[in-house]
Amino acid sequence: MNFIKRIPWFEVSLFLIILGIHLYASLADAYAFPNNWFKRDDAYYYFKVAQNISEGNGSTFDGINLTNGYHPLWMVICIPIFALARFDVILPLRVLLVVIAVIHAGTAILIYRLIKEHLSHAIAILAASFWAFNPYIHVTVYEMGLETPIAVLAVILLIYKLSQFEQRWRGQEVTKKQLALLALFAALAMFGRLDLVFLAVIVGVWIVFRGTPIRYLLPLDILIIFASITSSVLLRTDFNAYNSTYATSALEAMLIALVVKLIALYFFGAYEHPRANPIWKTIRQLFLALAVSTVVVTGVYLLVVQLGLGRNFPRSAFVLDFVISLILFSASRLTAYWFADPKRAQPESPLAQFKSKWKIWLTEGVVFYGVLGGLLAAYMLFNKLMFGTSSPVSGQIKRWWGSMANSAYERPASRWASFFGVDDGAFETWQPFSEFFWKLSEYLRPLIPGADKADDRYFAVLFAFVIAGLILIFVNKQRSVKTITMLGGIPLLAGSGIHILSYTATSYGGAKEWYWISQMILLTLIASLLLDLILRPLEKLKPARYMLIVAALFYTVISANRLWIMVEYIMPHGYFPPDRPLMEVIAYIEENTLPGEVIGMTGGGNVGYLIKDRTIVNMDGLINSYEYFHALQDGEAPVYLREHGMTVIFANPRLLAIPPYFGQFAPYLERYSSYGGKDLLYLLEEPKY
Repeated sequence: MNFIKRIPWFEVSLFLIILGIHLYASLADAYAFPNNWFKRDDAYYYFKVAQNISEGNGSTFDGINLTNGYHPLWMVICIPIFALARFDVILPLRVLLVVIAVIHAGTAILIYRLIKEHLSHAIAILAASFWAFNPYIHVTVYEMGLETPIAVLAVILLIYKLSQFEQRWRGQEVTKKQLALLALFAALAMFGRLDLVFLAVIVGVWIVFRGTPIRYLLPLDILIIFASITSSVLLRTDFNAYNSTYATSALEAMLIALVVKLIALYFFGAYEHPRANPIWKTIRQLFLALAVSTVVVTGVYLLVVQLGLGRNFPRSAFVLDFVISLILFSASRLTAYWFADPKRAQPESPLAQFKSKWKIWLTEGVVFYGVLGGLLAAYMLFNKLMFGTSSPVSGQIKRWWGSMANSAYERPASRWASFFGVDDGAFETWQPFSEFFWKLSEYLRPLIPGADKADDRYFAVLFAFVIAGLILIFVNKQRSVKTITMLGGIPLLAGSGIHILSYTATSYGGAKEWYWISQMILLTLIASLLLDLILRPLEKLKPARYMLIVAALFYTVISANRLWIMVEYIMPHGYFPPDRPLMEVIAYIEENTLPGEVIGMTGGGNVGYLIKDRTIVNMDGLINSYEYFHALQDGEAPVYLREHGMTVIFANPRLLAIPPYFGQFAPYLERYSSYGGKDLLYLLEEPKY
């Protein structure tokens, strides 16, 4: 009986339900996999490269060009699975689906444990079930076959380990081994998705500066500096000019400002305990620090430009940056003043603190960032030696797209809502919660009428919820501070904000909805905290506490059933004939090309993996070589591809006529067949004109 009582029944049930639903899906008709489940072209970039690596062909999509356009941790997982593709191309997809299900279940269980430890049992059940069975999360994170499952698991695991560290460091000495292990978990998240490097770096700040106000203030200060200076440039230009001309110079100025402002803020006393000084004195310190740093940053950047190392930059943006920074830093210090414990306010000059702490900070920083930075440096060095570039070429290409006025692909952030990640489409970083806000916004139609006012209604609802949430947190500040600290809320918030700006402020074209996994996790944890604060009075009553648990379990059953119905519908058994072509377009290409032919496509991930006896070369460059990227930039792509054996292209000629292709293929093309809005074209050896 004692053994039975020790079994974590909810965790076991959650695992079995998730696994059971996905096992059913894994046995579905072959046709359902590329058409109903693994539908994203990008996933097959992993699958084909993993297959080629497993067969000894190297890191290549087409067997011709070496490529690094992927996140490494997911590729490591895919390689042994797609070794099975030599027997049957659908078999690895079945296995991968089950592997993803195990990762999915493990993530939900970790969320349950994390929240149960710091909030209530009912909230933990709700949060875990929400993550496990929400349709948007399922489709975006787990159904695409991309790197998101392992990246989410790595982030949740990092937060879980931070939570354990937070419970222990005050009562026992922190060893170098502990710091190195935390750095390894941060590196795991970083290699899950490379854009999580910002979260990994901020986690180091959170750990190294523990026991001081710096750990709370510095991560958000970095976010403020990034947001302030890039916003200042935008206010002096516009989005088109920013993306095409000023994005690089804004980032250069931001990096200079980051160093100068943080040093000035520290030595002017902006990182003292928020209650150590009257608030008016804190504001005065901020004013002086920002005034001095603005002068220094302006002077340094002008010098950099004179030396020919910097680019054009609107000078008045520095003045705007000073004003915006002062407002945002003042707001952060006022907030810190409200939440800070007056009993712990021990005045200490910055110089005295630096003298007493610098050796500890340096030692621990070297350990943490030595591990994290060492692994990142090793990865970048390997890429440089192997592929000719230290970072994935796919990211470089998308930033190149973003600098173009009329690219064939998705545009970079083009208005303030997308710049701050609260727009719809690719920059809707509040999903799946924003779907709820959109529905509520319809109730405001009588107050804010008009079809063109949909955004106004949405932002009104969003603003109301943010204000209500902040009030709830302020009223319950002690519990809120403790929970946010234990759940790694500060590094997760700062890391997520910097992550958004790393795309929107860098003229990145082609952002996708699955990029925003840390934001999904952050919002899930915030929603759990807010719901806990609302239900806290009921939790104090034993009968009500049990009723809340029953209600949470009922939500689990309803949510699981909804997911089951969706999966049962899209992954049928015995519905599609076994001899049906996996994709109709593949049958068409095979009928109209010769075995062994090298065929170019602007995407081509799924076709490249599923087609028989042909080679598909990716023409947009996302899963092609660094050399091809330069050939595309130089207008030499047709010559490059022809030299590498390509004889046929399957694409829309109108797409090839506009950026990023700029019509460079037109003189080399001869159409001979059409299908689904695309043409099969011969790639000629010599231009026609």
